[in-house]
Amino acid sequence: MNTKLENIYHQIPRSTCEAGCGECCGILFPSLAEVRNIKDWCEEHSVEYKDFAMTVGLDCPYLSKDKECIIYAVRPFLCRILGVSKDLPCSLGKCNPAKMLKHLQSSALYKAIYLHGKEKSRTEKHRRLIRNVLREAI
Repeated sequence: MNTKLENIYHQIPRSTCEAGCGECCGILFPSLAEVRNIKDWCEEHSVEYKDFAMTVGLDCPYLSKDKECIIYAVRPFLCRILGVSKDLPCSLGKCNPAKMLKHLQSSALYKAIYLHGKEKSRTEKHRRLIRNVLREAI
């Protein structure tokens, strides 16, 4: 795994979601570093890589029929932060994080992953889309 990503992910509180929930597993726009990380992991573990940009519908392409994450070990930042950030709480109230990140903490981690040169305009657009989708789901 990319060391920079690993260091950022390590700052995100762990949570205990219900197995097979899959409620927050929807549209994702991972950073370019995360895409490379997922591709490498898929290749190492003989898992078919699925391009997030080519996803049809609202489900994550890595959500199994049993509502389990196929790439859990390398899941993107947005998957990790849902339910542990005051900005993106669990819509069902079932996620039990060790602690909740405040807006400034989540924002700083987001910027560390996404806002690097070429990704800035791309991810700002996606961030707005994700917030709108989450608002409509609640």
